[in-house]
Amino acid sequence: MPAPKRLDYLDGWRVAAILMVFADHFSMNHAIAAFYEKSPLGVVAQYGETGVFIFFFISGYVVSLGCLKEAERTGGFSARAFYIRRFFRIVPPLMLYLTALLALGLGGAIEFGWDDFLSGALYLCNSTAPGVACKWYVGHTWSLAFETQFYWLFPAVFSWLALGKTPRLWPASAALAFAAVPFVFTIWWIGKIGCLIAYSLFFLGYLAARRAGAGWPRLGGWRYPALAGAALIVFMPRSVVASFGADEEMKGALIAWYRLAYIGAIPTLVLLTGAPGTILHGLLSNGVLAWLGRASYSVYLWQQLCNGPVFNDLDVLPQFALMGAMLLFCLCLFPLEQRLVGFGRAAARRRSAEGAQAPGAELAANPAAC
Repeated sequence: MPAPKRLDYLDGWRVAAILMVFADHFSMNHAIAAFYEKSPLGVVAQYGETGVFIFFFISGYVVSLGCLKEAERTGGFSARAFYIRRFFRIVPPLMLYLTALLALGLGGAIEFGWDDFLSGALYLCNSTAPGVACKWYVGHTWSLAFETQFYWLFPAVFSWLALGKTPRLWPASAALAFAAVPFVFTIWWIGKIGCLIAYSLFFLGYLAARRAGAGWPRLGGWRYPALAGAALIVFMPRSVVASFGADEEMKGALIAWYRLAYIGAIPTLVLLTGAPGTILHGLLSNGVLAWLGRASYSVYLWQQLCNGPVFNDLDVLPQFALMGAMLLFCLCLFPLEQRLVGFGRAAARRRSAEGAQAPGAELAANPAAC
């Protein structure tokens, strides 16, 4: 089963999103934080979570496109093959990162222990579930936790929505329970609204994949006003939103509720920049950006270490040099990462072929039954 053709402009968006995370996490460095406080440019530190939400929509969109194309080609969909592909895409880079952290922690270089390792490895850092411990170095895996919980749930939902199959009760219930963890054990700064936004963006990615650009012609002359309006919502500084609050509690509530507008604005912004022939599409599809975007997963993982407490007292230039070295390290890792992804796709193809040849092969068309 060949991989679907890449949409280079989405890789450009991945770079934009990771830069938003960088700008936010740079504020952990004391010298950069002091600069942010004195400069209007400090507003860039307010978009880290926005960048992650953009990742969520892109993930839902790309994964759904691949599964819809698989169903169109084969008339079915294998959940086991789906999980194999996702495993080799997500787990090896994360385990390399966590293992390196554990070695540093056991050696006394950073504050990191087995509780942090297991919380990150089990994708629970978007929750306050009992026993979960996610200090700084794995704190950012809250986004990976949401993605993984979505991936566990997705085959059952895809089976129902795209194939008209009724999911089996126990596998679907287990996946739903895993996805519900952050709603039950909610982190204060994510909030239940943040959980709602995350899952809404994932499944809006599915709806967008079903239509695959059909909305562009209908917008006509409204395309650019819609794009400008979406950009205004997404990049409105939180400080501006908070300024309408009378006290800290009201300011926090205003920001939390304002984030709900991301549910419509982020898909609009991303999809409209994908319209062929536009300037933004050309910029985002730049070959260098597209290449960097493909390596963004490992970059996202390792930037957390470089912005960690042991480096917070560095001057600005050494901090930037450290981040540059981290980027080169991740780019060197990228070919190995791609080989693992290729291995996962090959294993998934074998699994699909075995399912098609086995007695009762119709189960391969039902992801909840696979």
